[in-house]
Amino acid sequence: MIKTELAVGDSTWIELIYTMGQHSRKTSKSASVTTNDTISFSGEGWQPSEDTIIMLDVNPQVLDFGPLGEKRRTKLETKIKNLGDEKLELSIVDYPPEFFKKVKLSKDEIKPNQTAKLKVELERETEDQRFQKSITLVAKGDTTYRFTIPVKKGFEDKVAAKKEAESGKEKSDEE
Repeated sequence: MIKTELAVGDSTWIELIYTMGQHSRKTSKSASVTTNDTISFSGEGWQPSEDTIIMLDVNPQVLDFGPLGEKRRTKLETKIKNLGDEKLELSIVDYPPEFFKKVKLSKDEIKPNQTAKLKVELERETEDQRFQKSITLVAKGDTTYRFTIPVKKGFEDKVAAKKEAESGKEKSDEE
């Protein structure tokens, strides 16, 4: 959200990121914003058909800048590998520019079995903020693939948190 306060008749945009999970048909999800007068809005999304195979390997799949308060990581990168047998043109479609100082691809084109890097650098103002954002890219060849790479900071993985809690409990039991 760009603005923190809205006057009467004012407007702003809010970024909503949804995962479609296992849904294979038309699915609706909605979000509500409460003000003095309640308003709501919704959007629709469709999961690609099962015969759509994205011939890309993104590693890591999520760019995680880590928990708040720890050593600041301000730059991360992910590798995008072309698993297909045709060259693909890569381009960045969308990202929140107020959060990222730099979002850059190392190559505009990936040949079969070749890799490009997506490099991301945080804006100084966002280094200490908790957020979940995304970067959308498109890969064009015979088919056009549109994909999103989640970017987060300050959100701990539930599995990692559970393991850490369990290992802490085991250590205290041993003492």
